[in-house]
Amino acid sequence: MKILPNTAFVIFSSGAFGGAERRFANLFLHLNSNYPGKFYFIINHKLQKQLMRIFRDMPRGSVKVVGESSEEGKTKQNENTPHYLAAPDPFEIDEKTSFPRKTYWYFKNKYRQKDLFYEIEKIRVEYGIEVFIGVFSGILPLVFYLNRTGKRPGVIFSNMDSWFSEVHSDMKKLWYRKYYSFNYAMENADMVDFLSPFVADGVKQRNVDIPEGKFDIAPSSFADYSRCKIGRKENFEIAFSSRLEPGKNPMLFLEAAEQILKSYPKIIFHILGEGSLEGDVRNFIASHELTNSISFRFHPNPPEIFAETSVFVSLQSGTNYPSQSILEAMACGNAIIASDKGDTGKFINSTNGILVNLDLDSVVSAMKRLIEDPGFTKTLAAGAFKTATEDHTIEKMSDYYLSLIRKVHAKRNG
Repeated sequence: MKILPNTAFVIFSSGAFGGAERRFANLFLHLNSNYPGKFYFIINHKLQKQLMRIFRDMPRGSVKVVGESSEEGKTKQNENTPHYLAAPDPFEIDEKTSFPRKTYWYFKNKYRQKDLFYEIEKIRVEYGIEVFIGVFSGILPLVFYLNRTGKRPGVIFSNMDSWFSEVHSDMKKLWYRKYYSFNYAMENADMVDFLSPFVADGVKQRNVDIPEGKFDIAPSSFADYSRCKIGRKENFEIAFSSRLEPGKNPMLFLEAAEQILKSYPKIIFHILGEGSLEGDVRNFIASHELTNSISFRFHPNPPEIFAETSVFVSLQSGTNYPSQSILEAMACGNAIIASDKGDTGKFINSTNGILVNLDLDSVVSAMKRLIEDPGFTKTLAAGAFKTATEDHTIEKMSDYYLSLIRKVHAKRNG
């Protein structure tokens, strides 16, 4: 058997608990179970609180928390700030920013990331970690390893960013963003792991220089299907589960639900999640007197709801692939309605769902079709179950990451 080095995932959260956090938490649990003592999970205090709320079986001894606990309080103040999927153009900001301000940003972010790096370095030394996987913003403190000469741990950048908000073809001009943009990490990491072809193509279009052979694309997605089951589905219920942010379009789902309920008042809707639009969601449901027809709450285990729903709706402005909630809903026997964006077609097609435009008429039309033809809905649901449980498995993803880890370790050790 090839050597498996001690490996740590580094993943931070600054907002609502999303698909990336869930996906890597499940992957860590799977790998930790199969290879005890070989994997560690380095997180910040915000993510620690979320993990312990949702993953009660998280092995505490292998989870290491870095950063100041006061970060949680700072984040709390900003929880109602929308997380838009498109950031302002960095060159517009550059033109309006003075040199002293840029210098301040540079050093502020450098020292912030370096403080995290020193904490991570202590963990590396204590537990003999030889490979790090930086997940999205978790890569930022790891750039200090990339600057080292001689022997150093291997660094993999797992790029979860579908929106490319920090990627630009000429970031050298924006020197002061080095320690909180991702270009440097992508160009210098030992390997870059892209979430999907959509993400990889978006980066290539921005002319970020990643050498051939130094990036790979995950072969599939996965979810924890052990929590998924197909219930009796006695009523026709429709679910939406996501971070409640503008790019996820929860308000479009509510508008469609309102239209459907005018013609089909017995349909039950669920909207699950938390985020900056929670107040808007509550106000919409209350002002339209829909509290008896639309259930709104955060749920630590959404598959309990999906087991009894017949349809799951995902309306992201970017790509829906590889949504954890969609896969869980599929494994619970739900037909899927999804916005036709990005790589969504990699797992949603005519055998398991309906692809829609991001407009009210398209979403309402898809809902009506599934409500009026329950036989068709059951056929799609069966196809969805097959797609999730056969094509998108944690075993396939585990093999992929083990291969990346071994490849990087071998490269760093000659």
